[in-house]
Amino acid sequence: MGRPDLSVVSPCWLSENRETVTVVDVRDPRAYTDRGHVPGAVNVPAERFRDPSSVAAGKLPEPAAFAEELAAAGIDPDDTIVAYDDEGGPLAARLLLTAVTYGHRGDLFLLDGGIDAWRDSGSLSTEKPPLESATYDADRPPADDSPLVDREEVEAAVDSESVVVDTRTRAEHDQSHVPSAVQLDWEDLLDEDRRLKPRAELEDLLESRGITPDRRTVLYCNTARRLSHTYVVLNHLGYDDVAYYEGSLTDWLRADSPDWDPLELQAQVRAYADRGFDALVADLGEDVLGRLKLAGLYHQKQRGFFMLRTKVPGGELTAEQARVIGGVADEFARAPDDHGGESQNPIFGDGYLDLTTRQDVQMHWIRLEDIPEIWDRYEAVGLTTLQACGNSVRNVVSCPAAGIDANETIDVRPQVTDVTQRFLGDRVYGNLPRKLKVSITGCHENCARAQINDLGFTPAVKDGRDGFAVHVGGGLSDGPRMASDLEIFVEPDQVSELVAATAEVFKNHGSYLDTAVNRLRYLVEEWGVERFREELERAASFEFEFEPAGESLTTDYRGDHVGVHEQDDGRFYVGLAVPVGRMAGAEFATLADHAGTYGDGELRLTPNQNLLVPHVAESDLEALRSESILERYSPDPGPFTRGVVTCTGSEFCSYGVIETKNRAIRWARQLDEWAADRGLDEDHDAIRLHMSGCSASCAQPQIADIGLRGEVYRDDSRTTEAVDVGLGGDLGAGEFVDWVAGKVPVETIPAAVERLVLAYDTSRRPDESVTDWTDRIPDHELRGILSGATGPEEVATGRETETETELEVR
Repeated sequence: MGRPDLSVVSPCWLSENRETVTVVDVRDPRAYTDRGHVPGAVNVPAERFRDPSSVAAGKLPEPAAFAEELAAAGIDPDDTIVAYDDEGGPLAARLLLTAVTYGHRGDLFLLDGGIDAWRDSGSLSTEKPPLESATYDADRPPADDSPLVDREEVEAAVDSESVVVDTRTRAEHDQSHVPSAVQLDWEDLLDEDRRLKPRAELEDLLESRGITPDRRTVLYCNTARRLSHTYVVLNHLGYDDVAYYEGSLTDWLRADSPDWDPLELQAQVRAYADRGFDALVADLGEDVLGRLKLAGLYHQKQRGFFMLRTKVPGGELTAEQARVIGGVADEFARAPDDHGGESQNPIFGDGYLDLTTRQDVQMHWIRLEDIPEIWDRYEAVGLTTLQACGNSVRNVVSCPAAGIDANETIDVRPQVTDVTQRFLGDRVYGNLPRKLKVSITGCHENCARAQINDLGFTPAVKDGRDGFAVHVGGGLSDGPRMASDLEIFVEPDQVSELVAATAEVFKNHGSYLDTAVNRLRYLVEEWGVERFREELERAASFEFEFEPAGESLTTDYRGDHVGVHEQDDGRFYVGLAVPVGRMAGAEFATLADHAGTYGDGELRLTPNQNLLVPHVAESDLEALRSESILERYSPDPGPFTRGVVTCTGSEFCSYGVIETKNRAIRWARQLDEWAADRGLDEDHDAIRLHMSGCSASCAQPQIADIGLRGEVYRDDSRTTEAVDVGLGGDLGAGEFVDWVAGKVPVETIPAAVERLVLAYDTSRRPDESVTDWTDRIPDHELRGILSGATGPEEVATGRETETETELEVR
């Protein structure tokens, strides 16, 4: 079947031929009616010729649905169509491309410059033309007569003389693209007036990218919209072998590809260990560094070195495993001399490791050539780094006292193990739209922070059966959201299946495009809880129990596990504060030895970057507390040392804009001394100060008493490290911090915190929490306290100042 003529026409051409063509306006109905349209144009809004079931909005509509829309607009398959929009042409071109694909017989034209170009040369109308009923037949043509190609054909094109063209921006292309694709932003074909550039200029541009008429051209973008414009232009220029990839990059990234196989990536690291970092990148491309996250490796900002993250499900380690981790950090996590060597960090020196808020362990300065040896040592004791990073199911977080807590309902360690093993090394879930964070807790104090996880399980009871309530769509970063109650009851043996169903829904419906807005919480927000639950039940292998969902057993929120606590068996666990989560590898190994001496040879990591030594007999408590290492990592720390949490910061992370670890531990020690001098340490167990080096929220500042988020403040003379200051976060109260001050110079923070604590202590009401106090005190007064413009006594009297201070949110 021959295809219709597909070309670009000018407003002048349309003016001369308007009576013999069908003009289609693809803008939304309001713009079509209120802003005016080409006289006689019918309206077929762009939203109606794409598949409504696709969240990514990239799929073609079903042929019958497309035929219905065009017939309703009075369009016949033999009509000559001229389409336009107000965005430079991609939406109108999408209509034409769909018509070509479904067998339209009449010629198809794109109006150059769209409605704006017509407005400059012709009149507009607000009257709708009378529509005559029409019959439109549409069908998908045979594969050998269709411009539409699938992933298999794209893979073949990559390995042939064809040219695969990425019609997105350079920045998007650099982030991810089909291998060997040529980048050609569709807007590069337009001039400054958003009209098509002259033919000679277009031909030169295309030839410079290797896009010539003698080669088959395969186009893609993100959702098959932008490619439509390029498809029309290439046909206009006489290219007669042009195809397009409907699924585009969304489908390419979602596919079960060996590129995203964690085990294959691990094998690639082993294969290149002897040849080194440069050979790895030269042969496999820079893209491989992003994929290596699935093997637990982040390429740190110092080129050629990795951060290695060890997955510790539920935070539970044997002493043997902990000794191996400590030994690896001590031996391999060391900076080379040209990066400072043993003195590269003025506080922590070298050979250290970091405990994370997801109960992982990570270490820096790891070289490619050392990784196989590290993995061999890990495998010998049952440790792994697989999928500790990347867009997969991350380390499962749990109450660190699972199985020993005196007040828990369910020992969730079997569920944590089941979920971990279900996804470990599985490439089907090695490339989700984004990471999927899961928490499971059986205690009553929500230690695993279900509200800020993508999927959280908390204890519930129904008809005398113990199980879980389920929360979905929580998270922090730039779009913080408290998880929604899914209002279902789940048996303990159904947890792993529900996580798998959630991953399947996310994989099939989540967006693979803009990484800033493609966490699961955005899908939950878009759909709502009811639809998400329906989709989840379709993906699950069991029927959901709801109406009622069961009685929640969560009674409180527990901030940490520091101190000495009695277990369910009469023994004790000792929670040690690890300020900012960082300690030497040798110290970690020493604590493992103490766990064997005084306990049952086990360590537990907490979501607060601390650790527990469990199973200590009461008669051994004093001996453990007398060990010298507990002077540094104490079960009785000061309130700031106990409450400080930080991310990696600019020391290693390319996203970090301020240094965090060294600064925060200095502040915590300084503020503890200040609090002790004034007797304030007796009134505060912990003052939760969380500091993130950027907006990504790895240190969870939104749930802290005092949250700090890295910023850069620029004035005429200098650039200064700064922070946004948030106050009053509390998961127990279901509140995130209120960001009361922006871009505050970091050197002013310790004094500002002192003033804030004094003001709170002098003006709080009986039993008033920090969250309640910050809710009660106006933001401008809080800014006054931070800047020093308002004294504690002024807050105590309730005086409200009338003017804003110098710490307004900038």
